[in-house]
Amino acid sequence: MDNNSVHKPVLLKEVVEYLDPKPGDQIIDATLDGGGHTLAIAERVAPSGKVLGIELDPVLFKETESRIKNHELRENITLVNDSYTNIENIVREHNFRPKGILFDLGLSSWHYERSGRGFSFRKDEPLDMRYNAYREVKSKNEKVKTAAEIVNTYSKEELEKIIKEYGEEQFAESIAKNIVHARRREPILTTSGLVEVIGESVPFWYKKRKIHFATKTFQALRIEVNAELKNVEKGVSSAIDVLEQRGRLAVISFQGLEDKIVRELFKKRAKEGIVKFVVKGTVKPSWEEQKTNPRSRSAKLKIVEKL
Repeated sequence: MDNNSVHKPVLLKEVVEYLDPKPGDQIIDATLDGGGHTLAIAERVAPSGKVLGIELDPVLFKETESRIKNHELRENITLVNDSYTNIENIVREHNFRPKGILFDLGLSSWHYERSGRGFSFRKDEPLDMRYNAYREVKSKNEKVKTAAEIVNTYSKEELEKIIKEYGEEQFAESIAKNIVHARRREPILTTSGLVEVIGESVPFWYKKRKIHFATKTFQALRIEVNAELKNVEKGVSSAIDVLEQRGRLAVISFQGLEDKIVRELFKKRAKEGIVKFVVKGTVKPSWEEQKTNPRSRSAKLKIVEKL
């Protein structure tokens, strides 16, 4: 698997600069994805340091694992197929003392392009959107609803609420109403079926904008399916707890809701005297990076150091 064809790691130079990993350090990449950040950090901590990479999606995990297995730095990398919300347990199990932790909260290009789970409104795929779609279910409570289940079972009010709150969609009411109306005729089971309903719910001018008219509804469903905002809060908060003194935590977010959670959490912990900001405000990708990797445009990096 060629990493560049799947997911170019965003803000790579800045992540390495601000995390500042040194030979012998132990660093966690809480969102492994294609392994781009992990490998760059592993180069800096070698020969005796370690990077622990966490990836929730079992299919993506296996692809990245098989790629790293043959890499010259494989001895410096430990991979775990789990959720970053369990970072405290993972650190304990692997006897890890992290001097740096990275979260890249962006949805992987792999999920859009190759997962076949309905993350992209540009493809005709089943409405799934689960990151852990093929994960072994350990308990009854662990079952995650698919996007299709949400679209076909939530009430109009519930749909409107998540589309408005998680998608920040101005036509949430009209979209929710039309979803409920359309599913009475037949269940909405595919991305193209949902896009059609959204298209009938928004005015003509809205479809002419640069941002696709289905973007916000798809974002809202993905957040609801994977409990993304709750997980970000839990994961980043736990990361601060497990970080070593003088260790650094870097978080890249791509949408406003996640960015706000991270910003507020960092401010709260700074006020409590637990962390300090390494950079005031936000680090954004250079113009060069934005040109070569358009998906980096909305990336925002925030960094704190544990006191």
